[in-house]
Amino acid sequence: MRILLTNDDGIFAEGLSELALALKRAGQELFIGAPAENQSCVSHGLTLRKPLYADKVKLPGLEDVPAYSITGTPADCVRLSIGNLGAAPDVIVSGINHAPNLGTDALYSGTVSAAMEGAMLGIPSIAVSKDTFDAEFMDEAAAFFTEMLPGLMDFFEDGDTVLSVNLPSKKRTEYRGVRVARIGLQSYLLEYAEIPENGRTAYRMQSVKLTECAEDDDTDEKMMRDGYAVVTPLTYDITEYRRFARAKALFEKDFTN
Repeated sequence: MRILLTNDDGIFAEGLSELALALKRAGQELFIGAPAENQSCVSHGLTLRKPLYADKVKLPGLEDVPAYSITGTPADCVRLSIGNLGAAPDVIVSGINHAPNLGTDALYSGTVSAAMEGAMLGIPSIAVSKDTFDAEFMDEAAAFFTEMLPGLMDFFEDGDTVLSVNLPSKKRTEYRGVRVARIGLQSYLLEYAEIPENGRTAYRMQSVKLTECAEDDDTDEKMMRDGYAVVTPLTYDITEYRRFARAKALFEKDFTN
């Protein structure tokens, strides 16, 4: 299987390297196109007002894998890799991200957006993330995902859906299982930290999660807290179908001359 591997943490991130090594050991054919610098939380941005550059690099243990460091966003990396650099993937895998992409965090995520870009191009695409920001147990997460991959591929019938996979930050022998769960609303401290800086006030976001989960919660956040690996189907179609008929009734009209 031909896999385009990308991420938003940058091409030298441990999550990407561990996943590439695990996929290579499993006999997969890899092409790596990832950001030159960390692009976390850039969502689905594309670079329009400056040129992109792609430099070929060699990653430890992956010297025979074509790998490009790209001066753009994760979505840029997907488009450039396929459109110009020679990638012809059967599937796009974005990750492993150093931090979970649970709930509405998926809207901000460069990791998820790279997969969304693949789906928009009609290619099966998977985002994979690991709970917590550190690299502990990253090799085990990579091995677990690699074993999951054939089963995940069975899900795809067309290219308009993304699978978002979130893995616990613990030994794989401690995973309680796998759950499919919906996304929930994530809540963060709204107030920014205020820092005096050269006569002005600098504002920096404080990543303090306030999300609470009821015991009967069925969201991805709750399943992760309970120790499960979580799979969530996502799509780029953000139409609100539940109120579509109401919008038509309220707003549609014909004009006559």
